[in-house]
Amino acid sequence: MAGYTPFTNNYSDLSDQHGYQFEFRCDICGSGYRSEFHRSTLGTAGTLLSGASGIFGGIFGSASNATNTIQNVADRGARDEALKKAADELMPKFKQCSRDHKWVDDNCWNEQAGLCVNDAPKLASEMEAERAAVELAQMRSKMAEQVVFGGDVSTRTTKCANCGKAVASEKFCSNCGTPVGLAKCRSCGSDLAAGMKFCGNCGTAAA
Repeated sequence: MAGYTPFTNNYSDLSDQHGYQFEFRCDICGSGYRSEFHRSTLGTAGTLLSGASGIFGGIFGSASNATNTIQNVADRGARDEALKKAADELMPKFKQCSRDHKWVDDNCWNEQAGLCVNDAPKLASEMEAERAAVELAQMRSKMAEQVVFGGDVSTRTTKCANCGKAVASEKFCSNCGTPVGLAKCRSCGSDLAAGMKFCGNCGTAAA
């Protein structure tokens, strides 16, 4: 591939004056790989001479300026070569979707369909996600049917002392007509269900 450099849009150039490094990412999830840092020989020489120029000036300053000029001229070719090497090493880890042209890694690639997961979701993963969503909806529906606390403690469900039928706030049992109104403890005032001989709160005998 001499003479040109491969180009994709899923990378960032992390190069600086000291060397070259590139980061390649999946266009869907953003995960990816960072190439090995390759130090620039001209960049290192320029940094050393720039330091010498600040101390001594004169000939060292001229040498620093000359090195920077050479680096600017040569840097493009060195950077392109570094990019080509990084692309050759890392781009095989990505596949390009023929439908939307995104570059994706294995996590976002549907091997069976030959497309990225945006265009062809992985059915097994989608089924599990839908199953979890249905179970969550069912749980919420069941919880909505339950009355955890109605906010009224004055009425309670009890049983008729005569026939045992459940009675809520009625004064008489709807099954046998026995009075079932809640009496009050004469000592602490707690409710006494029909048939109770002693207060369940303080133990006082029912009147």
